[in-house]
Amino acid sequence: MHRINLILAALLFAPAICAQAERETEGDRDEQARELDPITVVAHRQPRQLSEVAGTVTIIGSERLSRDMVFDAEDLVRYEPGVTIDGGGTRFGFNGFRIRGVGGNRTAVLIDNVPVSDQFDIGSFADTGRGLLELGLAQRVEILRGPASTLYGSKALGGVVAVSTIDADDIITDGRGGTRISLSGATDSDRTRVTAARAFRSGDFDFLLAGAARRGSETEVADRPEDTPIDLLDREHAAVLLRGGLDTNAGRIRLTLDGMRETRDADIRAMIGSGRLVFTEALLGDDRRQQWRILIDQELAPFGPVARGHWRAWHQLTDVLQETDDLRPNAGPPVGVFRRFEFRQETTGIGADLESETEWLGRDHRLGYGFELSRSEVVNKRDGLQTNLDTGETTKTIIGETFPLRDFPRSRVDELGIYLHDEIRLWQGGPTLSPGIRYEYYDLSLLDDPLFDSSFPEAETTELTTSSWLPKLGLVWPLGDSMEFFAQYARGLRAPPFEDVNIGLEYPQFRVRAIANPDLEPEKGRTFEAGFRWRGRDTLAELALYRNDYENFIQTRAPLGFDPASGFLLFQSVNRDRVRIEGGELRLRQRLGGGFSAELAGEWSRGEDRTTGRNLPGTSPPSLIAEIAWQSPDASIETRLVTTAARGQRELVDEEGEPLFSAPGYATVDWLTRWFPRHDLEVGLGLFNLTDRQYWRTGRVIGRTPDDPTLPLLAEPGRWAMLSLTWHR
Repeated sequence: MHRINLILAALLFAPAICAQAERETEGDRDEQARELDPITVVAHRQPRQLSEVAGTVTIIGSERLSRDMVFDAEDLVRYEPGVTIDGGGTRFGFNGFRIRGVGGNRTAVLIDNVPVSDQFDIGSFADTGRGLLELGLAQRVEILRGPASTLYGSKALGGVVAVSTIDADDIITDGRGGTRISLSGATDSDRTRVTAARAFRSGDFDFLLAGAARRGSETEVADRPEDTPIDLLDREHAAVLLRGGLDTNAGRIRLTLDGMRETRDADIRAMIGSGRLVFTEALLGDDRRQQWRILIDQELAPFGPVARGHWRAWHQLTDVLQETDDLRPNAGPPVGVFRRFEFRQETTGIGADLESETEWLGRDHRLGYGFELSRSEVVNKRDGLQTNLDTGETTKTIIGETFPLRDFPRSRVDELGIYLHDEIRLWQGGPTLSPGIRYEYYDLSLLDDPLFDSSFPEAETTELTTSSWLPKLGLVWPLGDSMEFFAQYARGLRAPPFEDVNIGLEYPQFRVRAIANPDLEPEKGRTFEAGFRWRGRDTLAELALYRNDYENFIQTRAPLGFDPASGFLLFQSVNRDRVRIEGGELRLRQRLGGGFSAELAGEWSRGEDRTTGRNLPGTSPPSLIAEIAWQSPDASIETRLVTTAARGQRELVDEEGEPLFSAPGYATVDWLTRWFPRHDLEVGLGLFNLTDRQYWRTGRVIGRTPDDPTLPLLAEPGRWAMLSLTWHR
């Protein structure tokens, strides 16, 4: 905290320091203006300056990706208050972004405007995660906070993370061709990565070929108790991106093919000997994930009433295969258990976003309108085999489940969204009002599935069709040339997902059964947000306050109690009445002169179940990130000292009133440096958690009990370093 006080003092004395700074050139001021008021696309699905947006958007461009030494998703939001990562324990991977306390499938993740596949988990041995293309191939990431269903549909209840991959123009350096190669390594989990991209242009045609490969192991956490075994992990990730572009009179058109393959081999040790694994002596996981997509899109040249626009069509396939070997030589009888989980999601879609500029009733209007139509087919299967280690006899029935089986019937999901929004300049130099509305249609239908029918002949399944109107209203009011007030009201919606509407899960040995819920209602949310933004020659300040209210939040497989007819303990996905998340976010940036600058970012939030009054585990505690940076006069060296401090979580309990793990407060210090020895070479060095502090981020420990044996392994890394080299010519 002493370092935070120093940085706050630096901010207070910033005007005196700035008075002694040398005058900057006109070009420097232009560059600063672009930095302080950048262009965003995610907020309106069309390019806008940030000062024109009625909401909070974080823009992470290529420069920040390099400055923050972004290796994977956790590095991406390391210094972003209000955003964290949902983890999959020590075995499984990235489970999505959590924005202002809302995560999982409730937050939309887009890659080049295409939604990634859904996350699904069942039991302890199956978790698909959410696919995220290798960030070494990303050029830009934008984060839109709060319900955004008016523009992005039912998967944007919590917000949107939009990733844009590199294009040929990002690599070409001399008008004809270019090459970029990057090498990175980090000691926290022995991570290494290599990325390479080559692009060329001939006339109106350009082509890009890029690839990335990385590998790593288990995280080396701080202060792990000596009696806690460590879960071992070997992971590899490979991705490829091919893109061809053609400039035409109708606009630039692109054809993209990309794919990724991820493998994770785990040796789980911490949980052995506890709970259901009391007789287990070895637990090995072998997980594979493959996904690919083909995308054709076009930035449209103006035609007729359309001033600008974009359309896209895509096909995307995700395949997940996870296998588990569970060895129990001391059980009675001694057995070896093999489990296999498969998940496949295939999506085809088309969409367009258009904009027209017009004058009507003496007012300037910018009309945005568009649609998105998609069809997904989703299927999963679990299989298993139990072998008696003494006799060699095998059986397909394990703890009462007879394999193979499905956890939900083969399903098809059709979604259609049509939206219209307007930006109305009320008078010259005055406020801009931006009303909008979306019609959202969702249809869940069941496909023929003899395997599910035979596994659960008495299961009640249902098809579901729902539609909604989702309004929003925004206001941006300029308060001079460098300051504006903004406010917005927006509605969000998430249709009941396939795995909650229809479920087949039964453990006869433990008298446990999960049942479908055909009466599930869509989750609904509404946000009220207001704030100020101010930009000066040397200063940037942003403040936002928000309140998000949610109704009919779906709790997956909630306990219902015992069924007197069957004697089974029943579980069912149900709607919870009301949830409220409120808070504020602040960001200050100040140039101090002499090459120095300072930045302060913080957030405060609180989440509450309005029915029970309990705190929500997914809401992050208040945190503060303070940075002081220095750049040499010739811009060849940049170095930054970053301090992150977070308060401990409020006391947490589950629905039954039993205590949950509440992450304690912490403060960490990082030191990041970049060196440009030549115009085409960049060297980065980062030293993280210099105090070797043990701490936890909330997204990785949601819903875990204080005695969970894996908790020490879910802490963040101890003291670690990262080195990167990038050559671009």
